[in-house]
Order: sequence, then C-alpha cells, then structure tokens
Amino acid sequence: MLDIKIFKKLNSFDLDISFKSDAKLLAIIGKSGSGKTTLIRTIAGFEIIDNGYIKVDNQEWHKLSIQERDFGIVFQNYALFPNMNVYENLKFANENDNKIKEMIKLMELNGLEKRYPYQLSGGEAQRVALARAMMNEPKVILLDEPFSALNYELKQKLYNEIEIIKEKFHTQIILISHDVSEVYRLADEVIEIDEGKIINKFKPDKLPIGKIIEKKENEIIVECDGKVYRVRV
Repeated sequence: MLDIKIFKKLNSFDLDISFKSDAKLLAIIGKSGSGKTTLIRTIAGFEIIDNGYIKVDNQEWHKLSIQERDFGIVFQNYALFPNMNVYENLKFANENDNKIKEMIKLMELNGLEKRYPYQLSGGEAQRVALARAMMNEPKVILLDEPFSALNYELKQKLYNEIEIIKEKFHTQIILISHDVSEVYRLADEVIEIDEGKIINKFKPDKLPIGKIIEKKENEIIVECDGKVYRVRV
C-alpha cells in the first residue's frame, strides 16, 4: 500500500501530491514536465521532499536512505552495467545462483547469460533490466517510461513480462507512461498529474484522455487525440 503526501518546491511549480493506492500496477500519466519523474525520484529517495511523507506498507520511507528503501527501478535507457554480461548484471543485485537461474527462466533470458549489453537487442536489454530490478522481489518497482523506445512487437513482449511479475510477485508497480494503449493494457489504477498536482485518479476503463470505441473478446479499440489504438487484453 502506497500512502504518499509530498510537497517539494521546483523551479517552475510546486510538487504538491497526496494519494493512497493499493493497485497492483499504478500508472502515472501527464504531459512532459508535469512532475511525473520527480514523483518517482522522491519515492526512490533520489530527491528530498520539503514536507510530507512517503509510506509503503506503513514503513516511513521518507526517513530511510536510498539503500534502505526496498525498491527496484527500470529506466528507458536500461542502465545495465556495460562491462558485465547478463549473468553478472543479475548477480550484482543478488548473488544467489538459484535465484539468478529462476529469474533467467522467468524472463526468458536463457542463452543470453554470457552476452554483454551491446550484444543485446532493445527488448532483450529491457528484459534484463526488469529481471535485475526484481532479483530481490522488492516491495515497489518503479518504471520510468521503460518501453517508449521499443517497437510494437517488443512492447507486447515486455507487457507480457510485466503481467508475469504482477501475477507471481507481491510487488507494487508504479509506471510512468505516455502510451495510452500501454496504460489500458497494464494499469489497475491511473493518476494524472499536471504542474505537480493530481488532476484525476481513476480506473483505466474511465481514462479521460481516451474514448473506448469498441470492445472485442481480446481487444479494446481506443480513440485518443485523433489516433486509434488497438489494445490487447
């Protein structure tokens, strides 16, 4: 359970956000520069809040160092160690060999263990980054637009991995995304922020920036800003 009340002065506006959420996957949406990334950086401890609190399962994270906060994080650029192969990147997070093998199997990384980041495709590198973030089964995993640079096919593959994480782990996921179809596909709850403040909180099927045109057995067709998105469900 996330329980957050944050006030932080920024250059162009104040980040002033308060919410509670027990959603398995909470998506945070909003235009560029609205404060989304600053929000997850404060949860991680990379940014210090001026006032308020950050609680995860009643644990006061705002009083903890970055190292004491039980989270994993995945960025758009993967942030893998270039001088370590796949196996070594995972071992850096957790040296338990059985756990490494389990995560390699779960994230379908078999055969890639000895490859270095430069030898991986974008989708493979992002799966490694997800696996590394989950090695210690953190309470929270923070995803900062991790799929925005990938093509449609790779995104669908990574979405499946996120669904696996949601099913198999007791980890709460916070996803920053600009992709309407991604939010519809993955989120259990959505927060929309603008200039550091929450302007909407809702379930994906009531997403105000998009309109459901048609529902099929395995697909939802959504119109947003004049574009049509086909969302697999």
